[in-house]
Amino acid sequence: MGSALSGKLEELGLDDILQIISLSRKTGVLTLRSQGREAILQFRDGLVVRATSTGFQQSLGELMVQKAIVDSATVAQALSTQQNEGFQERIGTILHSRHQVDLQVIEQVVREQMSNVVMTLFAWHEGSYDFDASILIETVDAAYLDPLQLMLEQGGDAEQLSAEGERLQHALGGALPATTLPESEPAVANNVQMMRCAMVVVDDDSATSQAIAAQFPADLLEVFPFTRSEEALVKVDSLYRAGRRPMVLLDLIMPKMDGSGVLGGLEILKLLRQNFQNLPVMMMTDFHHVEAEQEAAGLGCGCLLKPRRGNVDTEDFTVFMDQLRTELQKCHDSHAAQAER
Repeated sequence: MGSALSGKLEELGLDDILQIISLSRKTGVLTLRSQGREAILQFRDGLVVRATSTGFQQSLGELMVQKAIVDSATVAQALSTQQNEGFQERIGTILHSRHQVDLQVIEQVVREQMSNVVMTLFAWHEGSYDFDASILIETVDAAYLDPLQLMLEQGGDAEQLSAEGERLQHALGGALPATTLPESEPAVANNVQMMRCAMVVVDDDSATSQAIAAQFPADLLEVFPFTRSEEALVKVDSLYRAGRRPMVLLDLIMPKMDGSGVLGGLEILKLLRQNFQNLPVMMMTDFHHVEAEQEAAGLGCGCLLKPRRGNVDTEDFTVFMDQLRTELQKCHDSHAAQAER
């Protein structure tokens, strides 16, 4: 097959590419390039066994910590072991053999990670693709992802194989009409300290996003910290489809999704307002940008001044968190009142 399957994404969509490889049970490497980003999908007999993307870099260890399968200290030990032994074993293998993490659990998380990567690629409208047939493909901790099954589960029937990809295309850069929340959405208490709901935090400074997440009791508020816009939007979309309406906290000054510009938080805010109804959203920044803050205010989003990068153990951070709790409460109450109308 070699380079026979290659061309422009504008001419052949990702859903068609995946169907060709899957249905023909090909083994090899698919490389996608778009706007300075690169993704690599490795296939064995038509199944995805590894997926990486420069636009979605959440590691297996990070995902397992987020899911409370292991703690960050265990992941750090496993990464250190991997490095000291010359990267001869994959991180999942080390977690299983050295730290007694259930292999089936690891495989399930690997599949979820691969699924997240693949789904974000549906937002790549332009660029190139190239499939290199090969037999030298290793599975990742015995986990694999069936791309056709993934699309069938998300789309519902053969006529809508890429339905979920279309949702994410719109969420990442298009205009998706606002949808209503499912009738089964659980009731949300009025007090942000008392309710069991979710908050997505987006800040390219991981120390800040992690420090904010640590300030809220996990049994009262489920916090998902992200450093990349694409990953955050995927999480908001999945929570929304599950009947949950997360609060969102955005860093105003951060890179845009294509790597250009510095008002990435404003970019995400606009996409959230286009695609999701009644999401409580707050903005934060360590540098004032009057025009951007005014534009955010016009979209119903206030902006707090946060401590400078790295100052998460100072009195300024404590003051910021007090202000944030107050503003989140106001933001939530306002949107809850709108939802009741």
